[in-house]
Amino acid sequence: MEQRYLIVIDEQPQKDRLHRICKSLKNDGIELVYTEIDPSQCTKRQANGDIQFDIDVFSQTLKDVPFINHVDVFATDYNLIEGHLKGIDVIKLFYTIRPSYRKQMVIYSAQIETVIQDILIDGNKTFDEQLILLKLMTHNVEYLKSEGEFESKFKRLIEKEPNITIDTRLADSMVAIDNGDVCCALPSFDSMTLSDVANILLSKSDESVALRREITDHIMAYITNVKTYE
Repeated sequence: MEQRYLIVIDEQPQKDRLHRICKSLKNDGIELVYTEIDPSQCTKRQANGDIQFDIDVFSQTLKDVPFINHVDVFATDYNLIEGHLKGIDVIKLFYTIRPSYRKQMVIYSAQIETVIQDILIDGNKTFDEQLILLKLMTHNVEYLKSEGEFESKFKRLIEKEPNITIDTRLADSMVAIDNGDVCCALPSFDSMTLSDVANILLSKSDESVALRREITDHIMAYITNVKTYE
């Protein structure tokens, strides 16, 4: 049975919905492996004794997800912790943890029509900050209304094989198997971790050009043959 991995960020439990989606996917030959994270539970006691949301605790909770390097869909409610955390903040944080991630992102809300306006029209953000958010908003992000046909639409996103480039697929595979026992076999990059190589591959640097050239040479050597040569 094919597997899909999902992370859901919401302060309201989505167990019933996810159970129904899991059951439906299983009938279609897909096993959904998922975890829910409630950011309101990611707290730390302050110096004055108050217990408040702590972004570092939340970040560590994300990093501790066993399948963080295999995620197929990352979904978040938009309205999370008033004054502290919104869905776009969660996506921004996730990309600091998984900068090479290029699969499906989902932001959902009962008032999804107002989300984009809320993200961009923020007098507290500079132009550069708004530009960064704009790029994040259009980067494989699907916006869903968390009512009505939410479950069927969400299921289709999970089922769908992502249409990603070879660069992205290679980078995703590198991150997925990155550990101390596996290293890059390309001579110019053999001192780096696979995650570092993946980040270079997806960058727009001179290093990425050289890396793509080396990878292409290796792929061509592997997938081609001369008919008259044995």
